Amino acid sequence: MTESHPRPHDNLKWYPRTWRDRYGADCEQFLEDQYGDRPLPLSARLSMVHSGAVERLRSGGIIGSSVDPDTRVRGASLLVLCAWGVFIVAGSVFAKYTEHWPLATPSVDHWLPATAMAAVQAAAAVGVVIVILAGLACLPAFVQFTRSEGWRALWRLTRPMILSGIAAGAASTGIVAWNNHVGPSTTTPLGLRIAGVLAGLVVIAALAVSLATLIALVYRLRISSRITRVLGVLAVAMTLALAVIFAGALTWWISTALHAPWFFGSLVPQSPTSPAPLPMIVLGLMMLSGLVLAGIAAVRIATLRSHDGGTASPMAS
Repeated sequence: MTESHPRPHDNLKWYPRTWRDRYGADCEQFLEDQYGDRPLPLSARLSMVHSGAVERLRSGGIIGSSVDPDTRVRGASLLVLCAWGVFIVAGSVFAKYTEHWPLATPSVDHWLPATAMAAVQAAAAVGVVIVILAGLACLPAFVQFTRSEGWRALWRLTRPMILSGIAAGAASTGIVAWNNHVGPSTTTPLGLRIAGVLAGLVVIAALAVSLATLIALVYRLRISSRITRVLGVLAVAMTLALAVIFAGALTWWISTALHAPWFFGSLVPQSPTSPAPLPMIVLGLMMLSGLVLAGIAAVRIATLRSHDGGTASPMAS
C-alpha cells in the first residue's frame, strides 16, 4: 500500500480565503513543480503556517496597513476583545484567590485594599457593559447576516461556541454538585481538586472557542463605518477599564504584601511567607500581557482615527 501524503492545497488552509482565491492556484502549481508527488518537508509546512497566519492577521486589519481603515479599526477592536478574554480568566482566578483577604488583614489597614477591590469590581462591571453595548451595536448587521445567509449558515458558524459552552456548563455544574456533596471541610479531596482543575481548563477552552467564533462572525458581518467607529471608541474604553482592573489588583497585592503578607501563606498573623507567591505572579503577568495587547490595539485605533478622520469603508452601507 502506498502512503498518502497531504496535497499542496491542504497546506493553503492557513491562508485567508481571499488570498487563496487570488494566489492559491499559482502557489499549488509552484509546490507541485518544486516537490512533485513527494510530501512537503516540515520546514516548508512550518513556513506556510507562519506566512499564512501573518496573512490572516494582515487581511483582518490586525497588523499592517494593506486593508482599509475600517477593517483595521475592526481588527484592533477584536484584539481588545481577546485581551478582555485574558482578563476574564485571570480576574476569575484572582477573585477566588483573594475572597478571604479581610479575615487576614488588620481592620486598620482595610481601606486601601478595599478601595482597590472596589475599583476592580466596578471596572469589571463596566467591561461587561461595554461588551453588551458592542453586541447591541452589531445587532442590525447580525440580523442582516441571518436573513441573507440563513439559520443553517449561522448554526455552522456558531456550533463550536454552543457545544463548548454546553460542555463548560456541564463541567461547572458537576463540580458545584460534587462540592456541595462534600460539604464544608478543612481539606478538599484530591479527586475534587483534580476535577476542578480539569473543569477550569474546559471553561477556558470554551471561552477561547467562543472568542474565536465571535471574531469569525464579526468578520462576516457588513458593519457600517459609523458602527465601526463606535466599536473603536468602545474598544478604547475597554482598554481603560482593563487598566483600572490591573492597577486595582496591583494596588491590592502591594498593600496586602505590606500589611498582611501572611495572607499568601498560612493566614496566621506574623507567620513567615513570601509576599510574591506564584499564583499572584502568574495572574499579574496574565493581566499585564492582556493590557499590553489592548494598549497596542487602542493606540492603533487612536492613530487611525486621527489620520483617516473616519474615512468610509467600501463595506459601509
